Amino acid sequence: MTFPARVDKDGEKSLVQRAVAVEKDLRFVGLPVIRGGESWAGATTGASTFVVYYDTSADSSGGVFATWEPSAELKELFIDSPQLALQRAIPLGSAALEAMTVALVEVLTAAGWETDRMNVGCHEASVRILGRLTTTT
Repeated sequence: MTFPARVDKDGEKSLVQRAVAVEKDLRFVGLPVIRGGESWAGATTGASTFVVYYDTSADSSGGVFATWEPSAELKELFIDSPQLALQRAIPLGSAALEAMTVALVEVLTAAGWETDRMNVGCHEASVRILGRLTTTT
């Protein structure tokens, strides 16, 4: 298995700065958010919250991302009771993920961030934060 090349130290610093700025905007409006850090570290939370993280890959899969992390209870249901997961967790969890993702895009856009949900590669359940929207005067 080969991994993509990583951005240099300046590129990573830029990703970290963008991720921190996104976190601040989400906290400013009262949303629960944690710092996910670098995606290659594989950190997870177990709590229902927004997670802002970055991927240092130098290819198109790299960048800053935000996603909704479902509750530990929802995740455990998939393991403990596959039948109940089919009946309740999948429909309810899917609806919650979609609603929270749409809300996340709307909040980030209102805060002046350019986002992309269409081409997020290996981060398919996440929103890519491309940078600040440019304003024309």
